[in-house]
Parts: sequence; structure tokens; C-alpha cells
Amino acid sequence: MAEKPAPAAERYATGDIAGTALPSALVIARGAAAGLLAAAATEAGCGELVVVPNDRIALVRLVRASAPPRYVLADRSGLGENLVPLLRTMADPDLAVPLLLRLPPDRQRRALSVAARLGLAAEAVAETASAVEIATVLRAMRPTSPPTEALTAGELASAIEARAIVNRYQPQVRLTDAQPLALEALARWEHPGRGLLGAGEFVPLAEASGLAGALADRVMRQSVADLASLHRAGARLRMAFNLPLDVLLHPATAERLAEAVAESGLPAEALTIELTESQVAHDLGAVRAAALRLRDQRFGVSIDDFSLSAAQTGLISLPFSEMKLDRSLVIAARDDRAARGALGAVVRMAHGLGLLIVAEGVETLATWQLARDIGADLAQGWMVGRPMPAVAVPAWLTAWEMAVATGAASAPASPAFGA
Repeated sequence: MAEKPAPAAERYATGDIAGTALPSALVIARGAAAGLLAAAATEAGCGELVVVPNDRIALVRLVRASAPPRYVLADRSGLGENLVPLLRTMADPDLAVPLLLRLPPDRQRRALSVAARLGLAAEAVAETASAVEIATVLRAMRPTSPPTEALTAGELASAIEARAIVNRYQPQVRLTDAQPLALEALARWEHPGRGLLGAGEFVPLAEASGLAGALADRVMRQSVADLASLHRAGARLRMAFNLPLDVLLHPATAERLAEAVAESGLPAEALTIELTESQVAHDLGAVRAAALRLRDQRFGVSIDDFSLSAAQTGLISLPFSEMKLDRSLVIAARDDRAARGALGAVVRMAHGLGLLIVAEGVETLATWQLARDIGADLAQGWMVGRPMPAVAVPAWLTAWEMAVATGAASAPASPAFGA
């Protein structure tokens, strides 16, 4: 028997997997189930809806979203092998989207267990539930409130040992042709009582309690393992991650990194070590020596969170291979002609020293165009992709490359990349 045509919203969404704006509710379902969940979302007052037929498309829409939806509603007809990557992506602090599931009891238990471990607000309804009943559950959903007690060094040490520190990866693409080139590793803590925590919630604790080295080692080793897996699958990307200053300055760090990449089969050129501007300014001489040790091993070295003041203090002349323009700097240049001119001059100076320039905070077409205008080489930001688990990177790559192919040479300026 022939399958019935999909609803109009479903047909539309299938052809728009790279849009950057999401409505108040995202529905993942097919056929009659899509109509039921859409009706429930409307009954609950969710406003504008988009229906997508599977979790792969939903995953890509979420990682490309300039703003998250208020809710995600999902039925088993739209959920396949990407459910766990979808849950992990939704639980990231940048998104944290509440989820309503319409599944059989056995799948409900498994999905809700994963959601609870990630701290993701999730509810499930029976497959016999009506649209009105589903709307009632949806209206009652509220994000969970995390405990207010301070995190402890003992908790963090145990989390590092138990590998509860996990990585998320944010992609970087070349501005001239939108080619995916690199990922930045961002640490997260899968806390049993608080869900998924962003780096800002535990990195200061690690630095204050002497755990920065152990934390950095965990992030580095996971980054290398995940990148090696992507390379084996044919995705020849580079990887960037941050190292604390005391770890970077240790003479054995470059050798330890070289051993890790040799064991993985990766070329050293595939890794870039990031340092923030404040770290670099701490001791220029020591940082120069450490950067030279890394460059001697063929690793890239990047100055992160770069500001215009850094160009005046000589930081730009250190032996870096890359410079990352801070998000606030890029946004300010978008709205201020003088800031744009000053930033363009710094980019030209950096290019003269052989540095690759990454523009962070690329969230709209206007910011993409600005980054190109000032001469940046790579773009990073929500328009390209939000932080995602390693298992979600292949789906993002496929969707991104499809959008580029559809838009041909003008892909970044086409509707496929959103408004």
C-alpha cells in the first residue's frame, strides 16, 4: 500500500534541514502521529510549529538554531538511531530544550533514563493519549531546578576519574567556500544531580583545586580519540582544545601530546592548542618557549578570545599559528564602522605574520558577511553549528555539505542557511 503524502509542514521541513531559526515547538513524527502532536502543541499554545520526519533532521535543525524552540515533541515514528545523540545535544546548556515523548513503555523507560542522567526536562505519554491529554502534560512541563549547593573538588575529582567529563564539539568552516575544516572541543560535566554542566561552572573549581591538569588531560585524550574516529570514517577535520597555563608551561606537555597523537594515528597538524589572551599575557617569555615546543612538534597554537588590546601588547607576534576573534569583538564590529576598521587592520597584520583567523559568534548572514569582509578565514558560531556530541558530527557534516552543494558557490548567502 502506498504511503500517504506527508503533511505540508513535514514536506517543507524536509527540504530545509539547515535553517537557523526555530519556532516555539519542533515536532518529530510522521503521518497521523505528526498531526496528533502538532494538534497537541497548538492546543497547549506553543505558537508556530515545524514538523520534521526523523531525528536526524531534528538534530541538524537544533545544532543550527539561532534560538531554541520552547519544546520538542517526538513520536516513535520519527525516532531511530539518532535518539541518544539528539538527547545529548538537547541537554547542552546552550539549548536545554524540554522534551515530550510518545513511545511504547519499554522505549519510554530507556529514553527517560538517559534524559534524567543528562538533566534534560522530559515527560512521556502513552500512545493512546489524545491531543488534549498531551497538551495538558505539555503545559505542566517546567525545566528542573538544579541544586544550589556549591560543587566540590571531591565531586570533580571523582567525575574526572569516572569519565563523567565529556566533550562537545563546535564546528568551524572556511568562509570562502563553507568547507568544514575543524572542531573546537568544549568540556561538559555529566553531573548525576545537576545534569549537563557547562565548562564555566566547573573549570574555575578545577583551577582553584589543583585539578586543572587532570581535567585538561581528560579533555585532550577524549578529543584525540574522537578525532581519530572521525578520521577513520573519512572526516579529515582538525581539532582545537584549550590547555591551562600551568599545563602548557610544563616542559613535558608537548611530548605527551605527541605520544597521544602517535598512538591514535593522527598527524600532529590535526591538533591545535588554544590559549586565552589573559593566559598569554601572564608570562610572555615562558609562553613563547612553550609555544615553540608545540610548534616544533608540528601542533598548531591559537590565541583565543583575542581583543584589540592584544595587538598593542605584542601578543600577536608570539609564535602562534592561529588567532580567534572573540565573539563580542565580531558583534561590535558588525555595528560600529570604527571597530570594523580597527579589526580589519589587526586581521591584515595577523595575516602578514602567517596566522589563520577564526571569527567566533557567527550567528547570522550579516555576521558571516562581516567576517568575510574583514578577511577572517574561518567562521564559528550558531549559524554554522552549536556544540554537539561526537556521534552527532557526521549528521551535521552531511547536512552542511548538502546545503553547500545546493547553494553552489553562493551557499553562505542562500536561504538554505537561514535568514
